[in-house]
Amino acid sequence: MNEDLLIDRLIGLAAQSEIAHHIPGRIRLKVKLPALLLARDLEVSDLVDRFSGILDARANAGARSIVISYDTGTIAPALWERLVNGKNDPSHKESIREQLERLIQPANK
Repeated sequence: MNEDLLIDRLIGLAAQSEIAHHIPGRIRLKVKLPALLLARDLEVSDLVDRFSGILDARANAGARSIVISYDTGTIAPALWERLVNGKNDPSHKESIREQLERLIQPANK
């Protein structure tokens, strides 16, 4: 998946999610029903494969949640807060996109 599309889908998923639980290094997002389709298209494995610092990602369709484990040395916990809460402040969208672009790793061929 191309980098821009991957970032767009992550931002779209976050916009339809709420933080259910967050401790540094692990976040659980509660997703709205339409976001499940985005999660399916995103493939949570893409998060691990393409973003530096994401260690594990698991989706649970029945619970409508996604759990992401991440390295706090690479990804600041505040980025997740800004990503999910960005829907409330669209002015942050570009800076969030720039931060996500810096975390992208080349696709494995």
